[in-house]
Amino acid sequence: MMAGLQYPFDLDPLPDAVIGGVGHAGGGLSRQLVDPAARISFAEVRDASLAQIDQSVLTAQTARRPWADTPPAQRAQVLMALADLIAAHVDELAAVECVNVGKPLSQARRDVLRAAGYYRFYAGACDKLNGDTIPLGPDQTAVTLLEPVGVTAHILPWNYPISTLARGVAPALAAGATVVAKPAELTPLSTLMVAKLALEVGVPDGAFNVICGAGEVGEALAAHPNVAHVTFTGSTETGRRVMQAASGPVAGVTLELGGKSPVVVWPDADLDAAAKGIARGIFFNAGQVCAAGSRLLCHADIHDAVVERVVQQAREMTMGHGLTDPDLGPLISEAQFARVEGFVSRALADGLTCVTGGQRAHVPDCPLGLFYEPTVFTRVPETSDIAQIEVFGPVLITQTFETEEDALRLANGTPFGLVAGIYTADTGRAMRFARRVEAGQVFVNGFLQGGDTVPFGGVKHSGIGREKGVSGLRAYLAEKSIVLSHGETS
Repeated sequence: MMAGLQYPFDLDPLPDAVIGGVGHAGGGLSRQLVDPAARISFAEVRDASLAQIDQSVLTAQTARRPWADTPPAQRAQVLMALADLIAAHVDELAAVECVNVGKPLSQARRDVLRAAGYYRFYAGACDKLNGDTIPLGPDQTAVTLLEPVGVTAHILPWNYPISTLARGVAPALAAGATVVAKPAELTPLSTLMVAKLALEVGVPDGAFNVICGAGEVGEALAAHPNVAHVTFTGSTETGRRVMQAASGPVAGVTLELGGKSPVVVWPDADLDAAAKGIARGIFFNAGQVCAAGSRLLCHADIHDAVVERVVQQAREMTMGHGLTDPDLGPLISEAQFARVEGFVSRALADGLTCVTGGQRAHVPDCPLGLFYEPTVFTRVPETSDIAQIEVFGPVLITQTFETEEDALRLANGTPFGLVAGIYTADTGRAMRFARRVEAGQVFVNGFLQGGDTVPFGGVKHSGIGREKGVSGLRAYLAEKSIVLSHGETS
């Protein structure tokens, strides 16, 4: 552990759950939260009991009508105040996120400010949720209303806790829906902190509830008969279980799931810029990103030149405790480390070529930390597990192509379809690729760009529905049609 390391936050007053505006001790299993860089326990949180899961949903159900009836401009003021308060607490929230998740401090700060941005953006949408008027003839008129769906459940991932929370909760609250959030069992702290801030700015008791726990808590929440919509971010396997649980109450679902995202590079691209974008796209957050560009598809003529540049980028990246703000932090847990190590070990055993990385990284200040070297395997067969399955770590594989059809076939050659990227100076080629690639979002001459106003979500095994932007509101609104007869009665 780093000599003299002190955590710049105080978690003593933090509850295990926030239900109806009141902090509660959890009624279930106690979990130690571990700093993945130092490998020491720094906090303890208890899971919610089954009774508390039920209580949280029923409390949100009771609060749904008062919150839905709150004038939209007033809801906007509350969300704007929450955005401002989150931004004002950026130092504390970022430090907690940094230690709990293991990410570099500057990246954690961006996550916090992005979260504030979501609340600010959706505050601006509160009073703009208008229905339509539909003329049916001289004696009838139809109007539509947009109404909040009711209680929404938000089951969060461990890699971006605070920003993913905001991505779902902000539009739900803006729409007039109420919320029960369940953070990942590894990273619950920032969600609990934001729930407390929400109470300070006037989010009504019961409108924003938080319970903690692992998968069984999330599945019980998704299956609750009073939950109208479930928003989940995580693995495809867990997403299937959440969708099955939500089928009981016939709840709507928004699922943002796994990815195996391709990045295509053509000879006419700026190779230096492409290499920087590729390295950032796979190694950012130690590769623990659903949208990571984990498959590099290079035209055969430039494959070696691109790989050389990416490898150089990888070898220059620094690793360390997040509080020292390195380029890369550790993997989140021993289980995740074992997953990454397993994929790499099997690839090496299969004779695949690893040109950099491929082993645990030793960081002197954090000798027990779960660090893994940025890793690149070249010319990987299409059928290899490491080319088909999401690793969720800092592992890039490369493949080569000759024609547009080859590139498209490779890009579409996995069960996933979250994002894709292409580097080329030919706009026509870029648009042909963008139209035909099976992905929910396509980046041209960049990767993981765009803002919070751009819709995000996948196709195929990468998910259902869209988050962010105006599209992110739709999941939390139900459209009601009213037909008014105003002619003479017969």
